[in-house]
Amino acid sequence: MHKDIIQLLDQRRVKEALTQLNALIAETDYWKLKSEAENLQTTYNYMLQYAAQGMEDPEQGKLYRQIVRKAYELTDQLEFLGKYRKVYGQFADKMRQMHQPGQHRSYQELCQCLEDFSEDIRLSQLATKDDKQLFEKQQEIRKKHEKNLDELFDRIWTSTFWSEEEISGVRQISESLLVETNDLAVVVSAVTLNLLQLFDPAKFQFLLTVYRQRTESLITQRALTGILLAAYYHEERLSMYPELTAALSMLSELPQAIEQVNKLQTLLLLSRETEKIEKKMREEIIPQMLKTQHLINPDMKIEDIEDLEEFNPEWKKSLDMANEKIRELGELQMEGADTYMGTFAQLKTFPFFQQAAHWFYPFSTQISEVASILPSGNDKGNNLIRHLLELPMFCNSDRYSFCFTFMTIPQVQQNIVTSQLAEQDLHLNESIEQLVNENRKGEKTDITAKLYLQDLYRFFKLWPFRKEQHDIFTDDLALWKCKPLAPLNHTTENLSDTANQLFSKGYWQEAADLFRDLGEKTPDNPEVMQKLGFSLLKLKKYPRAAQAFQQADLLKPDHVWTLRHLAQCYKHMHDYPKALEYFEKVKEIQPDNLNLLLQIGQCLATQRMYDQALTYFFKVEYLDKTPVNARRAIGWCYFMTGKYEEALRFYQKLLQTDDAQASDWLNAGHVYLAQKNIPKALEHYRQAESMCETHEKFVNLFQADKEALTERQVQEETLCIIPDLL
Repeated sequence: MHKDIIQLLDQRRVKEALTQLNALIAETDYWKLKSEAENLQTTYNYMLQYAAQGMEDPEQGKLYRQIVRKAYELTDQLEFLGKYRKVYGQFADKMRQMHQPGQHRSYQELCQCLEDFSEDIRLSQLATKDDKQLFEKQQEIRKKHEKNLDELFDRIWTSTFWSEEEISGVRQISESLLVETNDLAVVVSAVTLNLLQLFDPAKFQFLLTVYRQRTESLITQRALTGILLAAYYHEERLSMYPELTAALSMLSELPQAIEQVNKLQTLLLLSRETEKIEKKMREEIIPQMLKTQHLINPDMKIEDIEDLEEFNPEWKKSLDMANEKIRELGELQMEGADTYMGTFAQLKTFPFFQQAAHWFYPFSTQISEVASILPSGNDKGNNLIRHLLELPMFCNSDRYSFCFTFMTIPQVQQNIVTSQLAEQDLHLNESIEQLVNENRKGEKTDITAKLYLQDLYRFFKLWPFRKEQHDIFTDDLALWKCKPLAPLNHTTENLSDTANQLFSKGYWQEAADLFRDLGEKTPDNPEVMQKLGFSLLKLKKYPRAAQAFQQADLLKPDHVWTLRHLAQCYKHMHDYPKALEYFEKVKEIQPDNLNLLLQIGQCLATQRMYDQALTYFFKVEYLDKTPVNARRAIGWCYFMTGKYEEALRFYQKLLQTDDAQASDWLNAGHVYLAQKNIPKALEHYRQAESMCETHEKFVNLFQADKEALTERQVQEETLCIIPDLL
């Protein structure tokens, strides 16, 4: 029914839409929505009456737009409430609880509770000098504060449209000097989660205001993330509020906003790779590092590692492979990839993570469960663990996981760990301080954004009740496609960064779309046209790829890479004379490129110019250290020219190697078949079939050469019965 009403509104059949909307609301007990829908229908009927009488109203257009917008708002709210009305689950239960009249406190009351926290902690220190009593009292205050914050989070997360009183309440929270930064960060995350489900213009405006007014990166990066995601998911709704799109556009006047949007888009694209990285870590990197763990110890010198080759060459090979995996891991971390997801995924089963709000708590030792694990004091081991938890590579939820996991270790082991850390106090402290200080410098905003995206990712992937929410990380999150965000991310630099990232990760269609746009913005840039052509080539859109490469060739003439790929396009289009023309141009620049000579030979062979093709293939065979491809081509040329003995001589060379392929046995079988030596042909075909996954795949390979075999005078009947003879 919701979709039907939205469809009517999209078609501007407003009267029918309002009739259906009122009928649908009448079946519910949402008295507030019912009253608003009735008033809206009455207003629209009056407008129609005035229009029918021919009365001119200069405000009619504005009123009509307001009515349509309000109809969308009521329909969306009704769908949001109805979706969870009769279902059970964590979110639905919270929603019913929070929407019961008189069962919750106002935002103003909750704001006062948050403001009291710091003062309560300070007063507790004056009330008692006994450490144990002080700790117990402060734990009580912390738990009360967390309960208030969780209630506020749940209220915002499950809310519909904010009333004027609620708008005033959340504004009071965001502007209060007494509400802690960490608390406001949680509030901003709650607003974001709510906006992902229901577009409320007041909440969107709240995020815009917070982003502009606050200076803490912890707040601004969460607000900006919410703005971008809400705009992406509610592009159509957002377009109905010109005041919001104007405010969004004004952010482009802030240089840091454009830069931060670019960074967030990069991080969102990197999140596509997280599952691949997790699999790579699990199946490749960690196993390889464990394999070589026994070969070296922390005190081994470089020359000792080199001496391993004297004992067993395989050991050095294993070490080289391990080093390569470590290098890969380092590169992934350098580009901002989430390499710890797999490590901490199994550590999210603690009761702390049942509550949705806790996934968005900035890490703090003032959280009651952390305070009980890491009590304050001058214990060196605990101090170092605190420092470790400040390192910028761990997101907030992973830091909580680390703490709770540490608590599950037997006390004896805990003491050993902390004592060992204490022994290394000086060296470790210096290293940690250096990393933390770097985080506090210019890159803090980028790191904050990265870690927040990781917290979001873990919530949608690992929260125990995650199936109740749509996982945004299954979507493309291609912000550049969102029109309202164009002023922020359609700068040449931002589009170029995004296009290059898509290109490097093999998202060819999206990369091609962006490079095409960039080509219009920077028509004199040959690299853009080269990358556009390559993306289209990967998509097998060869004519369009050729056009892009030709444009690149005009901008930067006779570039070897461009000419070679242009030739590849024509080769794929079966325009072999044109492909040969460009390959010949490359040959003038790189006369000894063996791969190029093979390509030229293939173009000649495809045009039945076998003698000329053989000249190139023989040159490659002579110069190449592993000339298997040249020998395959020579064998085929001899076969197609009826020189069967010469063909067999080359195929036998191939079959005697360990790298013989199914196609080598198949082609040798073709030669024997053309010689009418059926037993020998079947012998080779059977070997080829054994190397195929299924008989069907062998048959497909065999039939692909049917035209060539017919050309060599093999009878149609023979071709038909060969698969049955195997």
